[in-house]
Amino acid sequence: MIVGKYKIDAFSKLKNDCIKYMSPEHDWHYPKADMYLLYSLKQAPPYNCSAPFWRDIREEIFTELRQVVNKPTIYHLALVTHSEKSFALPVGEECPSNYGFFFLEANGADIINTKKDTEYSYISACKDLGLQHPNLIHWFERDKRWHKIEDNHSYYAGNRFYSTVIPKKGTTYFHVEYRDD
Repeated sequence: MIVGKYKIDAFSKLKNDCIKYMSPEHDWHYPKADMYLLYSLKQAPPYNCSAPFWRDIREEIFTELRQVVNKPTIYHLALVTHSEKSFALPVGEECPSNYGFFFLEANGADIINTKKDTEYSYISACKDLGLQHPNLIHWFERDKRWHKIEDNHSYYAGNRFYSTVIPKKGTTYFHVEYRDD
């Protein structure tokens, strides 16, 4: 997993505008969380949010997203905000290439990476959802990696891994996926 910092100004402005002007959606990847879809090539026809604030800032956001991982095509971008009852299912199965999370507010969240090496890897990643204190586990013995999330950091993985975000109330991040061209 690649961990890095990014320029937060454009992302913070986009988050504030999404929450202020858009109605939250619900996505099966993030049960009980508010999700704001901005861009997606996953569906037919492709989706590109028509909100004026998104159209004004889109190229700046895409430029920043491409700075961390040198992938030409942004495949999916959504803002996710968690409540006290929400959770995030493991990501990585459908991603065409790399994917990542740009955390604006971590609020004590964690990420656990599970290598996709057996047919039971997804089940193993789902079991990580029930953890209360991931810092007490020896992750290397389980062939997994644990990251304590920090505000204003990005976390990237390739599609050979499942990433399980263990959010807390108020955890807010952008979920981005890339495609190799």
